[in-house]
Amino acid sequence: MKRIFLSFLLLGSMMALYAQTNNNVLVRIGKESVTVDEFLNAYQKNNTLSEATEKDLREYLDLYINYRMKVQEAISLQMDTSSQFKNELASYQTQSAQQYLVDTEVSDHLLEEAFQNSKYQVRASHILVRCNPNANPKDTLAAYHKIMQIRDKIVKGMNFNEAAVLYSEDESAQDHYNPHLQRKQYGNKGELGYFSVLEMIYPFEKAAFSLPVGQVSMPVRTQYGYHLIYVQDKIPAVGKIFVSQVFVQDTNALAGAPQGEIAERLKLIQNQYKSGKMSFEELAQNYSEDKATKNEGGKMEPFTPNRRPGNYVAAALKLKKGEISEPIPSNLGWHILRCDSVVKLFITEDAKYMLKSALARDSRARTSRESLVNRLKKEYNFQEGGKNAAMKFFKKNVPENYFQSTATDITRLKGIEKLKPMFTFADQTGTATEFAQFVARYQGTPINGAVIDFIQSLYPGFVTEKIIRYEKLHLTEKYPEYRDLVKEFHDGMLLYEINSQKVWNAAIQDSVGIENYYEVVKKDFPVKDSTGAVTYKPLQEIRAVVIGRYQDYLEAQWIKELRNKYPVVVDEKIFQTLLKR
Repeated sequence: MKRIFLSFLLLGSMMALYAQTNNNVLVRIGKESVTVDEFLNAYQKNNTLSEATEKDLREYLDLYINYRMKVQEAISLQMDTSSQFKNELASYQTQSAQQYLVDTEVSDHLLEEAFQNSKYQVRASHILVRCNPNANPKDTLAAYHKIMQIRDKIVKGMNFNEAAVLYSEDESAQDHYNPHLQRKQYGNKGELGYFSVLEMIYPFEKAAFSLPVGQVSMPVRTQYGYHLIYVQDKIPAVGKIFVSQVFVQDTNALAGAPQGEIAERLKLIQNQYKSGKMSFEELAQNYSEDKATKNEGGKMEPFTPNRRPGNYVAAALKLKKGEISEPIPSNLGWHILRCDSVVKLFITEDAKYMLKSALARDSRARTSRESLVNRLKKEYNFQEGGKNAAMKFFKKNVPENYFQSTATDITRLKGIEKLKPMFTFADQTGTATEFAQFVARYQGTPINGAVIDFIQSLYPGFVTEKIIRYEKLHLTEKYPEYRDLVKEFHDGMLLYEINSQKVWNAAIQDSVGIENYYEVVKKDFPVKDSTGAVTYKPLQEIRAVVIGRYQDYLEAQWIKELRNKYPVVVDEKIFQTLLKR
């Protein structure tokens, strides 16, 4: 509520809408000087200068003076020193700074890319060769060669699904025993079904959405390892699919074509519908083994295509309204579907607003941050110096069980303080001791491979943190609009707090003052009784109105006091120049 109020309350924004070129002092308020440009920036935020009359400018100047006096008074009362105030201001600074801590060009590109991808859904399969994100170059290269060998076999004619069963290290691709179901469960052969934007990690999504249907990707690196991606289908975005089904249970449906009695039953169901002997609802009631839907005529809850079995969704989407599908196999049995309706998604430009917020939480946000860091490295002349020596030091002195034990404090390793800085930029250094402190945060993290490999993988994060922290400290110097935005919020919070204390709450809590003020203004609320005699509306009936007017009265009295405390001097010659603009 406070922040919503502030957006309306701030009559005098200090935001620099354009570079200040006129520093002539228009008005002095106590010890504070307000330049022409400061006043005009505030005025033009909500008004058009070309249409302003002298009366308009004087009225606004008067309001602006009151605003600045109130802020000065709040500062004199140390309202800006409370922990609550500092915390709220710090939170706002952090939030507002985010737009300056990314590469906006990259962010805009990622947003547009995500927006275009949101118009489609992709059906894909994959093959995974696992590779730890912290793996050493030798293991990484081995994983890459392995997946390239698999790709070569597929390119030469091997079926992708068969290759997934044989080679994929995503265990869901292979058949396995399900202890919960106490039976064999068939693997998905690499099938991922349909998915939309933001449903896969970014490198995977980017490759899948850019790949033509029917093609196999080059290896795609993610945090899980290397993937081969095969795109089976790409469709305009679908919202909801409405189908009804007749379900016949068969735990071996994925093993091949239906057999024996099950095959006969499925054929009977199809023939009964196609010949018109039974409606689909009747077929569901008589033949379906899905207890949840058979008594509802087979009607299922509407669903989205995303992450559903691809063959199931593809079959449903191919049907015209009222048509039924061929039997569709799943791990549970056979499904005969009737299409009831399909609701398409209409993606408008408004969707970008929601996407922008989602992207800030997505892994691709790192792409924008990395781009910014690379630019700042050049701007601040980033130079590596003792990095290699430091890594050799850590390799020699950090035990292999470091991350599983708290016995070793690597920030106190003998000789660490004598190492040259790992890097320098601007007037900053990144020391080995600081890096050790950074690494120590990850104690307790399970790792695969050598401890030095994991330590080396943390180095880029350490560099980024140092550079971003430095950049945060200098945002107000680099970006005047950010500085003024923070000042606006700072002054706005003070204005809100002091108005609450001196006017709003003061009026509400002053019951005696309200009653006395009612006696003064009650004549404005006359009523006539049945005899024609004039009386007045009782206080309880008009209390809200009286309080509002009493607040205005208190504020007027308070402004008089502030004018005495903070003398106001307007330079009339300079004011007259405003009328000529």
